[in-house]
Order: sequence, then C-alpha cells, then structure tokens
Amino acid sequence: MNTIHFKDFSYQKAQFKADIHFSVFNENFAKAQMAFGEMLLESSRAVMPIRTGAMRQLAHTEAGGRLVIFPGVYTRFQWGGKVMVDPVTGSPWARKGAKKVLTDRPLKYGDPNATDHWTDKVWATSGEAILKRVTEIIQNGT
Repeated sequence: MNTIHFKDFSYQKAQFKADIHFSVFNENFAKAQMAFGEMLLESSRAVMPIRTGAMRQLAHTEAGGRLVIFPGVYTRFQWGGKVMVDPVTGSPWARKGAKKVLTDRPLKYGDPNATDHWTDKVWATSGEAILKRVTEIIQNGT
C-alpha cells in the first residue's frame, strides 16, 4: 500500500469492495412515496373548493404516489382562482363553443376553508409534518 503523510494526518491508497443491498430502502422509499402522495391528497381535500363534491371525490394518486391527480372539467379554473368569462359577453356563462378568457377577479368560494392553489397552501401549512412522516417511513418502513 502507498502511504502519504501530511503534517496532521496520513492516508493510504487502497482498494475497497463492498456488497451493499438497498432492497430494504427501495421498499421503504416506495412506501414513503405512496404516503407522501396520499397525505398531500388528503390534506388538499380539506381546502379544495367544493360545489358538488366531484372534484374532491375524483381526486386520486397514481404511479405509486408520484402523481396526485385532480381531474374534472373545471379543476383548472378552480385551481387558478380567477373568474373566467366569455370574451364577447363578459359573462362566466359562456356561449356554446366560446373559449373563456381569464380575468383578474378572484373567485369567491362558498366554503370559507376553500382556496385556489390548494396544494401550495397544504405544503405551506403541513409540509414539515408530511416530510417528518415520510422520513420516518424511509428510516423504519412504518
């Protein structure tokens, strides 16, 4: 071996071989990812706008928790939090075939807890707790 000496320390050039198995971590990471998606989804449901409840009911996770899906014909509109109107009539009730345009007027939600950009709010208020739980799952698997 080749030893190199310096004033306060020495080191040796050597080879090191290790057989490391990450399978337990892969399982824990998969559990943590699923938990992350589910926690974000469940926390979001509490602050999502609700009229008929369809958007909350249809929301789900996919790809092992990597995707949180908020489907629905008016989800983008609700997410943006701004009124969209028919460009000709200026009414939120658009004519058939009309493509609505965005205004700068905020939407008014019937539920006082509802907000636009709901995952952003959840992350700001609960992100630390979600990350703590995800870390526990990665470390312990439970």
